[in-house]
Amino acid sequence: MAHQDAMDRRRFLKQSAVVAAGAGLLGASSRPALRAQAAGPIGANERINIATIGCGGMGNGHLGTLMGLRDQGLVNIVAVCDVFQPRADDAAKSTGGKAYTDYRKLLDEQKDLDAVSIATPDHWHSRITIDAADAGRDVYCEKPMTHWRHLEEPQNVVKAIARNKRVMQVGTQGMSDSIYEQCAEYIEQKALGDLIHAQASDMRNGYISVYDPTRKDDNIKPGVNLDWDLWLGPARKRPFDPGRFLSFRVFWDYSGGVGTDFFPHILTPLVRTMGLTFPKRAAATGGLYHYHDGRETPDVFNLVLEYPNGPSLYLLGGVANDTGIGTLIGGNEATLSFGGPGAIIDPQPDAKNKQRQEIQRQRGGSLEEHFKDFLSCIKTRQKPRSNEVLGYYVMTALHMGIHSYLSKAVYEFDAEEEKAKKV
Repeated sequence: MAHQDAMDRRRFLKQSAVVAAGAGLLGASSRPALRAQAAGPIGANERINIATIGCGGMGNGHLGTLMGLRDQGLVNIVAVCDVFQPRADDAAKSTGGKAYTDYRKLLDEQKDLDAVSIATPDHWHSRITIDAADAGRDVYCEKPMTHWRHLEEPQNVVKAIARNKRVMQVGTQGMSDSIYEQCAEYIEQKALGDLIHAQASDMRNGYISVYDPTRKDDNIKPGVNLDWDLWLGPARKRPFDPGRFLSFRVFWDYSGGVGTDFFPHILTPLVRTMGLTFPKRAAATGGLYHYHDGRETPDVFNLVLEYPNGPSLYLLGGVANDTGIGTLIGGNEATLSFGGPGAIIDPQPDAKNKQRQEIQRQRGGSLEEHFKDFLSCIKTRQKPRSNEVLGYYVMTALHMGIHSYLSKAVYEFDAEEEKAKKV
């Protein structure tokens, strides 16, 4: 019975993209026809026209990678956008793309644009993704796929990608490491037996500038070179605060801190490798044990997830101690541990198969490899390795986890209604 449940989970994961394609068939976009729609699929050797929205720390990572891919003949960087004018100007100077401070103007004016990469604060991810999809563009969006507060955000992203027949890659670049695909095959073959538990962590220590709410920069001048109201966008309206702008990750209005900054990187591979979908139950603990500098999000965050008929997952993250726990998946027959050149399957004492197995990765993960997967899928119209359906499963777990932490209560998921509620 447990084996059948596991097979059903994996089958559902594969079929979800098909199901999503029939969801949310809303009215057609009123925007102008685009090259990808008017002229048919992009040729295998044709460069893809792309723009980057958000040119801060991670946005610069996108641009650096895209410039390398441009040198390989894969893309044209046609535009860049940031609400902070100096960032937009610097990005335009380094890439040759046209500078914008409002992404909506970019989407309207760049008629030959095929795709966008999004590296804004979390609270803008869903809105820009949906607007880009409705404008006929494919989307690479940094993790987390959406803000944590409302489950409607990832749901609406899935619908928008489906109704517009777009391609979406979530920026969990570790997902382009082949080890997860390879290990998924072993799990499907019952090499671990019934899945019992899994764990992973991301623990850091020392000064992390993007987690410092006291940061300042005298070059930032709201109303002169920064559109603060546009930066706030769908979030609560507040007076300008340089700490919120420079270190948005430590404020609930814009991010979930460790829970949405670190956890997508460690949860997404586990969900994909084990063929999981929505969690059944979530419980989170943690707190501000070390930093008392005005930040809101905890410096240590623990999340336990229970999936229907197993397994249970334990995730640990923090920014005040760098000692973590290893990444592993445990079954009643064997335990799979990730690390080094790949992964190792160690049999349990009473296992039927007593042989230890080593799995050597065939392809490493990187930001470049992740973008290459996205660009390839733009041409083939296949689902990328970290697509929006997988992102929806992950955001559901993180939505439940952060609400559990804030309310000090357990959260459960109703799979029929696709809603989470406090127990």
